[in-house]
Amino acid sequence: MKNLIFICCILIILLKTGNVLSDNNIFNVNNIEISKGISANKEKLVNHAFKKGFKELINRLLLKEDYKKISTTNLDQIKSLVSYYQIKNKKNGENDNIRFNIFFDKDKIHDFFYKKKILYSDIINTDMIIFPLLISDKQYFIYTKNYFYENWNKESSKDLIQYTLPTENIESIQKIKLNRENIYKIDIEDFFKEYNLENMAFVSININKDIAKVFLNIKTAGKKLNKNLLISNSGLNQEQFNNKIILEIKNIIRDLIKSQNLIDVRIPSFLNAEIKLNNRSNLVEFNNRLKKIDLIDSFYVQELNKDYVLVKIKYLGKINKIIKRLKDQNIELIMKKGQWELNII
Repeated sequence: MKNLIFICCILIILLKTGNVLSDNNIFNVNNIEISKGISANKEKLVNHAFKKGFKELINRLLLKEDYKKISTTNLDQIKSLVSYYQIKNKKNGENDNIRFNIFFDKDKIHDFFYKKKILYSDIINTDMIIFPLLISDKQYFIYTKNYFYENWNKESSKDLIQYTLPTENIESIQKIKLNRENIYKIDIEDFFKEYNLENMAFVSININKDIAKVFLNIKTAGKKLNKNLLISNSGLNQEQFNNKIILEIKNIIRDLIKSQNLIDVRIPSFLNAEIKLNNRSNLVEFNNRLKKIDLIDSFYVQELNKDYVLVKIKYLGKINKIIKRLKDQNIELIMKKGQWELNII
């Protein structure tokens, strides 16, 4: 009898939350600042926040070419994608700008992308180790007098990627000197062997008068990628031109990382997994943690008894990404004897 009551309670929990899981973190846009000077009308200020928030959202999620396709989406369409919004209270001493948090509806955004045949990327707060090498007048500037090494993170921004530059060390200098005649073939994994990061980039920037020849050597999502680009100077002073180079390189890197993490909402995947019920809070805790994973759409009970629950999870993206996201929530997904098992750590 006790087991029956326990199972019924679990079913109620699952049925109530089976289709609504994610907190939609990647579909939230926070701290959108709108000047009161735009209008005294609250509705107009909110509409400005919706349009600005939508552009920030798609700039974060989409490749540059797809961003251009839908950046002119009309206000009525944008408003239909919003779940709700918040106006943040001003603190003493702040300016007259109003701050908004906009919460876009995941399912409506997915449907919107589906109809537009657009893939999106779920990268957010990604860490990358990067080394920018400056070459000018056939001289190699590794650390000293290297504007890019010294100023890479000078400009604060809402960039998706948090860059870390390696500390100065003799071994790195020797590796660059050994490869200076063929810097494009430097072993990126060996160069950054002290750093345990999935994303890494070695950037060679060769400036000759008003042209910068840039070679990107990148590793992301387990793949090595190379990219060449030319950046021209159009009447800028040297510092402005250098900053332009940094910005354009960052834009290219962002698109390269996005391209390796694209999600097609038209092709969901399903995962059958067994959850061991070691205590009565397991399933409740599992459900709470799953809500924080945007890639998981829903899960359904296929079989239930006093020892385990067999669930079907509907998710977007690749299985290795799901495993990583589950691990971030202290949920272990492992394969045992041909069956996926989920364990709350």
